[in-house]
Amino acid sequence: MATVLVTGGTGVLGRELAPRLAAAGHTVRIMSRGARPAGADPALEWAQADLETGQGLDQAAAGAEVIVHAASSPRRRTWQADVEGTRRLLAAAAGAGTGHFFYISIVGIDRVPFGYYKAKLAAEKLIEEAGVPWSVLRATQFHTLIDMFLHMLVRLPVAVLPRDFQFQPIDAGEVAERMVQHLAGGPSGRLPDMGGPQVRSFGDLARAWLKARGRRALVLPLPLIGQTAAGFRDGYNCTPEHAEGRITWEEWLSQRYAAK
Repeated sequence: MATVLVTGGTGVLGRELAPRLAAAGHTVRIMSRGARPAGADPALEWAQADLETGQGLDQAAAGAEVIVHAASSPRRRTWQADVEGTRRLLAAAAGAGTGHFFYISIVGIDRVPFGYYKAKLAAEKLIEEAGVPWSVLRATQFHTLIDMFLHMLVRLPVAVLPRDFQFQPIDAGEVAERMVQHLAGGPSGRLPDMGGPQVRSFGDLARAWLKARGRRALVLPLPLIGQTAAGFRDGYNCTPEHAEGRITWEEWLSQRYAAK
């Protein structure tokens, strides 16, 4: 079994991935900008490092046979973190002799001209050209992301949102399971995309979300123009031919909000 460095190990995917890697027999090293928290699992190694500055990356990568790159910064300093940070991490991986660089990416980044997607696509290009053996898995949006969007957009009895955007939400734990399986096969280049069980409109997802939370709101359409909006309306961020997730949006909502 390998020593696996997980960037973004404290994020949504990282928290699902770490215990699954450990259960598979790997030594797991979490990389974070913050110091090890008091309640962290003592079985996990901890590396404090910063993708934006490069500080601590060489030490974090030292002895790591596999690097799973799950860190991302979609809302601030995206190019510095996701592109330049990936470049720095690849250099650290090369210096450490890492044998497998595994990157988690997003379905449709080559078809939807969204700024964040452009950064993810640029990071993929760096990985392909770096000379470190690699794998890239593109997944659709996590249930948690759709949930976060709706918390932001549906605050009042009337909500305006792009109801016709298409999404294919997937459970982060299922993506983590697939990543552990792929790691066992070694570097494989671009892997088949992975999507949730259903392609749904944002309006449909919002109505199910409101019902699960026992709330009522009038959901009105927000007409958006441009190539990015067209890409989401046309479902270029979805992969219906790879609908491999099992947990539906309603099932996830039931688990998330049952106690409330």
